[in-house]
Amino acid sequence: MIPMLLFMGLPPSQAIATNRFSGASNMLTIIKFNQLGLVKWKLGLFLAIFSGIGAGIGSFFVLTLDNAIMEKGIGVILILSVPMLLLKGKLGLEERNVKITRLRNAGGAVMMTILGAIGGFFSSTGVWFSYVFLYYYGLSFLQTAGTRKLSGAAIVLVSLSMFIPAGLVVWPIALSMFVGGGIGGWIGAKYSKQLGNKWIRNIFAVVVLGSALRILLF
Repeated sequence: MIPMLLFMGLPPSQAIATNRFSGASNMLTIIKFNQLGLVKWKLGLFLAIFSGIGAGIGSFFVLTLDNAIMEKGIGVILILSVPMLLLKGKLGLEERNVKITRLRNAGGAVMMTILGAIGGFFSSTGVWFSYVFLYYYGLSFLQTAGTRKLSGAAIVLVSLSMFIPAGLVVWPIALSMFVGGGIGGWIGAKYSKQLGNKWIRNIFAVVVLGSALRILLF
């Protein structure tokens, strides 16, 4: 969505803020993912606290960071995300048994705070958040899709509390994206199990790579 908004002519700061508002529609899909048993509530809420803290830090710098830096940064973050999906052939295809300890949770908290801050800058770190759930906590792609929505909700709420007063949200686009994203997200969540983890992963990789090339080369 960020590359599309940049292609429409929005400066990165407005693209990030507008996309952030539309991201609020993803909060609705938590209901459907929960009905399918794909939300790990305890883990998701714990990590949401730290991703929200990071988002507050990152969003603050969106208000002052140069737009040219942000645009290239979005492309770089996306292109660096693609290899993550290729590091382990069966990563995300099924849930792995990972022992949750205080030390592991401390590491998760640090990672989510850092990623939340980077996401506040570039709004393109979704795959990086996914990797924390997939690799570090052993969740499947579908469980990650559901549980990650809690961190996403925290990021959206914290970021918008700063972006809306700054006047960065382009409301006609944001509202239409909110409606479309809500409908699409609900349909996607409903049929996610039928599509399966393998196809979700492949589609994910193609979209991320295409978006990165669009920003960096065109």
